[in-house]
Amino acid sequence: MLPIVQSEMTALLENLRLLETLVTAPLGLHSDIKMLRQSLPIEGASDLESDELRKRRSDISKSIEDVSFMALNTIGNISASLTLLDSFKSESGCNLTETWIDRARKILIRSKEKVTIKIRQVSIEKLKGLYVIIDPQVTGGRSVIEVAEAVLKGGASAIQYRDKISDKSLILKNSLGLKTLCNSHNALFIVNDYADIANLSHANGLHIGQKDLSVESSRLITSDAQIIGKSNNTIDEAISSQSEAPDYLAIGPIYSTSTMGKDLKQPVGTDTIKEVKSRGIPVLVAIGGINIDNADSVSNAGADSICVASAVTLAENPEIATSKLVDILKSKG
Repeated sequence: MLPIVQSEMTALLENLRLLETLVTAPLGLHSDIKMLRQSLPIEGASDLESDELRKRRSDISKSIEDVSFMALNTIGNISASLTLLDSFKSESGCNLTETWIDRARKILIRSKEKVTIKIRQVSIEKLKGLYVIIDPQVTGGRSVIEVAEAVLKGGASAIQYRDKISDKSLILKNSLGLKTLCNSHNALFIVNDYADIANLSHANGLHIGQKDLSVESSRLITSDAQIIGKSNNTIDEAISSQSEAPDYLAIGPIYSTSTMGKDLKQPVGTDTIKEVKSRGIPVLVAIGGINIDNADSVSNAGADSICVASAVTLAENPEIATSKLVDILKSKG
């Protein structure tokens, strides 16, 4: 066996062991990964001793809070090994059969689907709360980084960066800075419109409008772990958008507003929130004209998340303004 083949087979075995440790549910998928590893034609592919397996799991749990991203990386490593090993002829000593490789790829697809669903669900749960849009045209002359830091300190669950005026190089630079800020506050970072920027900045997600790329097209550019939300102005738009399977929907403007390009749109009111939620929309974000005086009405109508912009980004003290809205939502929880 060629040294490079031996090395890659060893790496494949170790990554299969790691994936088996990380993906423990559902049981059927875990069993498939285990059987795949056991059938790997290489010395040492047998089961680990139970003590060694427990130690590995304990070491990983102590080192990493969420193993989902490690599992996703491991799946990528296994896929890369399969591609390389599949390119070698039998004379190289690589004895992986076409049947084994095909089976492995099918199991990896299922594993990836399971892991990415879990990652996106964690993001969706974080989205519930106060969702703040940071737009350089609606910051009162302050930098987007300054305002973002203030609203995060105030307790915002998520930030969306919306920038219709800057060069994309600056948008990317700001996005990278905002992602770092959000990470430090355990908040989500969402990019408006630009799927490429969302991908390059490793944002938690992308938000698109009715005239942007479809959800399906956007998923070709974003990563599997990134969530996608879509804006809607009417019940019909929300129903149509839901057929695209976004991770969340936004509806608005709920009340009259002069920001975010919604000044020409008819306010839909809180009854629309109730109607849309009654149609089985899983996660609904309410946006438009929401402030400290009406946030409780929006929450009572069934919105999972309340999205604001000027109510906090134009406030004299965005941190305090954010904190007051967060307190209202917590009191409803």
